[in-house]
Amino acid sequence: MKILKYILLLLLILVIGSAIYIATLESKYDIKRTRIIKAPAEVIFNNINDFKNWEHWGPWMEMDSTIVASYPEVTSGVGASYTWTGKDGLGSMKTVSLIPNKEIIQQIDFGTGSTPEVYWDITRTDTGNAVTWGMRGKSSFGEKIYWLTQGGIEKNMVPMHDRGLELLEQHLIKEMDKHSFTIVGEIDYGGGFYLYQTTSCKIDVVDKKMGEMFPAVIKYMEDNSIEASGKPFLLTHNWDEANNTTMFSTCVPVKERVITTDDVLTGFLKPQKTFKTIYKGSYSYSYKAWEAAYKDLVKQGFTELEGGEPFEVYTVRPGDDPNPANWITEIYIPIK
Repeated sequence: MKILKYILLLLLILVIGSAIYIATLESKYDIKRTRIIKAPAEVIFNNINDFKNWEHWGPWMEMDSTIVASYPEVTSGVGASYTWTGKDGLGSMKTVSLIPNKEIIQQIDFGTGSTPEVYWDITRTDTGNAVTWGMRGKSSFGEKIYWLTQGGIEKNMVPMHDRGLELLEQHLIKEMDKHSFTIVGEIDYGGGFYLYQTTSCKIDVVDKKMGEMFPAVIKYMEDNSIEASGKPFLLTHNWDEANNTTMFSTCVPVKERVITTDDVLTGFLKPQKTFKTIYKGSYSYSYKAWEAAYKDLVKQGFTELEGGEPFEVYTVRPGDDPNPANWITEIYIPIK
């Protein structure tokens, strides 16, 4: 009987001692991980800001295949939320504040009584955008016991944050890489006046030259209060892949002829019959649309106009949408 009393007393001492030990453990925590992602801040922010996108990169989806997410009408911006169920129970999250393209603050509820703060920070660096994903809060007594049995909150959360950022990067790159094209066929292009600059250069520096010339034409128009009457376009005068050379003009349409005195000139694109293709995506893959256009042009029985100058109109540009997958380029090939 005495032995039983001693055992009970020892157990009581252990329980009290453990309780005191757990109570003295640090309650506050702030766990965060950072990854450099080579994507525009706007693209990163827009993806994180909409909870519907989380199922594409959320690491918990790998850990628990039974998770089912439910979405209300509002899933992005302040007040947005979503809930989920899984083998570990219910959970929910909502967005409480944000700074566009820079910061998002959310509140998560695991149903344990505490509501940690989830935070995101997007900071531009020389090599990409540094994306920080963190969670901070204060553990209840019961949560301290749980995390103690799991080896600690940091041991469990750090790998999940690392994996989530890795999956987010993979998802963003895949999304930005999407591209497609549509063959429209024969159309009559109206033509008109335009302001332009012309250059000859190696094909592999075309992008660099365009990046210098388009802004120069646009600045000239702004300085002289000249209004554009359409989207910028690139007029190709010569394209010689064998010698890696090209000659082209960067053009901006205007309503009427403008008398210029600088290195920005006025041109006129005559009305003409063309073969049109619409390309959507990064400029890195636009060659696929050009190749398909020339191939389909012949297939449909048309002949490219000898001496004609193909051109492409930038309907949706990087300045209009930061996501390359949403850029739209209209391709026109003069035909007989």
